[in-house]
Amino acid sequence: MYPIIRFFNFSIPTFGIFFLLGVGSAFLLAIFTARKYEIPTMDAMFFGLFGIIGGIVGAKLLYIIVALPTFITHPETIILIFTGGTVFYGGLIGGILSGFLYTAIYRLKPVEYFDMAVPCLALAQGFGRIGCFFNGCCYGAPYEGFCSVTYPVGSYPPSGIGLFPAQLVESLFLFILTVVLLWVLKKSKTPGFTTGFYLIVYGIFRFINEFFRSDPRGSFLFFSTSQWISLFVITLGILFLLKIPQKLYEKNWKK
Repeated sequence: MYPIIRFFNFSIPTFGIFFLLGVGSAFLLAIFTARKYEIPTMDAMFFGLFGIIGGIVGAKLLYIIVALPTFITHPETIILIFTGGTVFYGGLIGGILSGFLYTAIYRLKPVEYFDMAVPCLALAQGFGRIGCFFNGCCYGAPYEGFCSVTYPVGSYPPSGIGLFPAQLVESLFLFILTVVLLWVLKKSKTPGFTTGFYLIVYGIFRFINEFFRSDPRGSFLFFSTSQWISLFVITLGILFLLKIPQKLYEKNWKK
């Protein structure tokens, strides 16, 4: 586990490095995906900026909600709000809402912008999960099989035992999904299909992968918080395939 990389007298968070790699690569990829609907590069960049801001806010808010019982019983842990702690699904929801806000302000076609963005999002996620692996968060359940991971003593995850490489499995899946989404975006003739495809496929994967994680997470009844959100994300994906968002915003679009 390498949560910090030391370069001369500087200490750089490893997750921050992969976050920047993911964001940078996502913006570069957006230059190409924007061509599908002839979206101007500047619009694509500002849409991405809105998405990042909304995503960061949403990821932090959902983390606070999920960790609230811990903050109440262990007030000393409230410092984690400022030093770290995010939930991806909160970021996804926040990014979607801020994306809708951007397209509403400038009367743009939201489904086209989301189609452009989802391959970029999957790519950024892939780098982010590598950052999670080095940071030690989102770790897997005890596992002694092929490619098990053992963290050193003193790490945040359980040390000295094999763990399922949940972060790396998700990262590999997301890199493959990026390529698939690029192909789907190129071949699809229906605006919103690429977005719906991403939401359904990632939602299903995340729901399954949650069974192989063992880090502290919120839960309700039989499923973790992320699994319940996965069901919501899958439903949202189906709505995109049915073109419901397109119908809701059709009157406000401009050509």
